[in-house]
Amino acid sequence: MSKNSIILKNASYLVFRTLLISLIGLFTVREILRLLGVEEYGLFNLVFGIAALFAFINGAMVSSTQRYLSYYIGKKNNQLFEDVWNTSLLLHLLIAVTVSVVLLGIKDLMLNRVLSIDLKYMESANFIFYFAIISIFISIFQAPFNALILAKEKMSFYAGLSLYDAISKLGIVFCLYFTKESLLEKYTVLYVSSSSVVFVIYVLYCYKKFNKKIQLKVSNVPLLKEMFFYSSWNIFGNFAAISKIQGINILLNIFFGVIVNSTYAITNTVIGVVGGLTNSISIAINPQIYKSYAEEDYIRNSLLINIGSKFSFFFCLLIVLPILFNTQYLLELWLHEIPRYLIYFVQLALVIMLIDCLSGTLMTGIQATGKIKIYQIIVSISVFMNLPLSYLTLQFIPKPWIIYWIALLMSFISLGLRLYFLRRLTKFDIAIYIKSVLVKIGIVLIFSGLFSWLVNGIIETDNQVISFLLSSSIIVLIVLINIVLFGLSTVERQFIQNTIKGYLK
Repeated sequence: MSKNSIILKNASYLVFRTLLISLIGLFTVREILRLLGVEEYGLFNLVFGIAALFAFINGAMVSSTQRYLSYYIGKKNNQLFEDVWNTSLLLHLLIAVTVSVVLLGIKDLMLNRVLSIDLKYMESANFIFYFAIISIFISIFQAPFNALILAKEKMSFYAGLSLYDAISKLGIVFCLYFTKESLLEKYTVLYVSSSSVVFVIYVLYCYKKFNKKIQLKVSNVPLLKEMFFYSSWNIFGNFAAISKIQGINILLNIFFGVIVNSTYAITNTVIGVVGGLTNSISIAINPQIYKSYAEEDYIRNSLLINIGSKFSFFFCLLIVLPILFNTQYLLELWLHEIPRYLIYFVQLALVIMLIDCLSGTLMTGIQATGKIKIYQIIVSISVFMNLPLSYLTLQFIPKPWIIYWIALLMSFISLGLRLYFLRRLTKFDIAIYIKSVLVKIGIVLIFSGLFSWLVNGIIETDNQVISFLLSSSIIVLIVLINIVLFGLSTVERQFIQNTIKGYLK
């Protein structure tokens, strides 16, 4: 129960942090879009996105390092824990240097031959690219410090620093208010400078709190090899995921130009906000999944995976459903002027997110085993297939929104593959998952969607704000009632009741 309370407390920190970050982030994007304009904003996301294509390495390394750190915390092996820390620092530095050199080598090829960039923006594109390389170097070398904080479950600091990062990005906007020339270049410099400050804070915190210094040495060669191959397969998997995002960005640029890139970037911002909220559940529960597997408590391990998958979906549904029924109003309120295709992009992307959020703890359960080679090959191929299938489909149906229908199909396929590999690698029971997760969320989704549609059709007032607040409140209430009635087990209801009583006391 104490471990469950820690998960709940950490999830609360992360949800509160993400709500604040979301509000700040949405305002920041709106103002940056207004200050830079659609074309320059699209250019920044396109060029920075090419360098960010290699940020998949950062995500892979964070999850790999967190897995090993959490695993040996669960095993209570301090020596191997120290070996993992030292090894991860060296690995991350080597990868950061390699990626930076590769990016410098392909810069001219990408900017002059692959992308469709107006000549008047070419100098700015080169400038952005150089700073994007610096940003990627920092993010990759920062990964071990990030992973250590997550493995130690210090979510209050993690949440606070993320909030500071968002506020600093907002501060950039206010700096640009007083600038008249070279806005795009100055925004790029300030953006990377902000990320550098966050990196320094991470390093100082880990040194002060955990006495972890930057020591580039290898104290356990077999562990280095094991971590290298494990991380390599994770990098392969994350490459497929980022290729789906940035590859589609390039496809849209080739077929439709930089204006649609801007629409795609705004859509990804919205999805990033909603995804950050739903990922709070997974981030809070992941360390316990790793540790329970290391402790060989497989019953608790499976239970945590099921609960994390189900509650991630429920939390996502609470956010997504009101947005789906009020997409146009919210986008108009946020951006004032809605770019073409944006409403359809956002709605389809949110539906895909509902499917993908089920996979968060499933992937963690697989990662905990350390046996990820075949899993990463098969699932990564299914994710990467978004790119060639989108290209072929656009040849026959030249509509930009078609990419999301392809992504929806592949999300269902990927979910099925993850369940299969989790069953193959662990003692996970798919029948229990179907009964306790998929059936329950299906019932909640059907009843919530039906009643929300009926309510949204009835509520109409002359004041759009009142209509939105009223319909959204009722939709959230409908979802909550359905979750309590159809989505929770008896044990889960009892735990929530006891937790609420404890907070009230």
